[in-house]
Amino acid sequence: MYENDQLDEIEYALLNALQIAPRASWKLLGEVLGVSPVTASRRWERLLTEGHAWVTAYCASPLMLTMPFALVTVTCAADSVLRVGQTLLDDPHAVTVSHTVGASDLLLAVWVSDLGMLTRYLTARLNRIPGVHTVRVLVVTRMFAEGSRWRLRCLDANQRRLLAAHQRRPHRIAPARTIVPPLSPTDRALVLALSIDGRASHDNLATIAQTSTSTVRRRLRRHMDSGTLAFRCELSHAAAGRPIESTLWIEVPPTELESTAQELAQLPQTRMCASVIGDSNLVLSVWLDSADELHHLERQLTLRIPSIRITQRLLTLRHLKLMGHVLDDSGRAERAVPMDVWRDPIALDAGRLAS
Repeated sequence: MYENDQLDEIEYALLNALQIAPRASWKLLGEVLGVSPVTASRRWERLLTEGHAWVTAYCASPLMLTMPFALVTVTCAADSVLRVGQTLLDDPHAVTVSHTVGASDLLLAVWVSDLGMLTRYLTARLNRIPGVHTVRVLVVTRMFAEGSRWRLRCLDANQRRLLAAHQRRPHRIAPARTIVPPLSPTDRALVLALSIDGRASHDNLATIAQTSTSTVRRRLRRHMDSGTLAFRCELSHAAAGRPIESTLWIEVPPTELESTAQELAQLPQTRMCASVIGDSNLVLSVWLDSADELHHLERQLTLRIPSIRITQRLLTLRHLKLMGHVLDDSGRAERAVPMDVWRDPIALDAGRLAS
C-alpha cells in the first residue's frame, strides 16, 4: 500500500480533513469523506502506525510573546553533524531538528519558557556539546504563518465548510499585541499529553492530568476557542508530496515588514513565516516539489516585492525531529518527545548525568 510513500485518494482526503479539524469525530470525518467511521478510523490508524502522519498540539502564537521561540543555526565539525543532531533529539526544547546545507549544518526550532531559559539552553546545553562550532540565534517576535495552516488542498469547498464549522473558531494567528496569562500546571499537563497524541480522548487526558473529564473538556475548548492551543496534523515530506524544504532569511524595510510578511504568509508553499530579531528581520520556510522550484520562487518574490533582499538560504536534507516527533531515515515518525518547554535545561542535563 505504501510503496514509494504514495497514499491513495481516501487517505489524502482524510489527512486534509484532519488538517482542518484535527480532533473531529470519526463520524463527522466519515460523513465528509463519504466513508464509514470505521473505515476512516482504520485508515488513520494505518497512517499513524506507518509513521506517515500524526496529530500533535502545542501552545499557539499568543503564548510566544511570553514563551520565546527561536530559530538556531549550528555549524559542526565535519564528522560530528549527525552525532550532534542525534544528541539533541530528546531535548524537549529543541522541538525541531533539521540537517541542512548552506551556511549551517543544523537548523533548530528552540522553544523555552522565558529568555533566561533560552540563555541557559544555549550556554549550558547547546554550546557544550562536543563538535559544535558556532551557534547563531534568531528570536521570533511574531508568527505570521506556521505549519498548522499548511494544507494539502484536496477537499472541495463544501467539505472544507463542514469541517470548519466543527472547529467553531478555526485556529488563526493572533495579533501581535495579544497577551495571555501563563498556563496553569493542569493546562501544562494537557499540552504535554496532546503533544504526544493530539487526538487523545478526554478520558485519557483526564487520567494523565489527574483531573476530571469535564474539566479537561472545558479547558480544552477554552484554549481552542481563544487560539492559545494549536493542533496540527503533520505529514512526512514524502506523504505530503512536497519532498523539499528550504528556509530563507529575508531583509525588508521596517516600514514594509508587516505587509510583506502577510503577503508571504499567503503563499501556498509557505510553512512558516515569522518576523525575527537577528541577522535578518524575516524568515520564510517553504515546502516545494523540487530544489529547482526554489529559484523560480525567489525570482517571483523579488519581482512582486522589489524591496526584499534574500540574505541566506538553507536546504533541508532531512528532518531528524519535527515538532516533537523523532523521524527515521525515510522521514516517518518513530516516537514522540513531549514538548516540555518549561523544564529547566540544567535540571535536564543533571538528570542525564545521574542516569
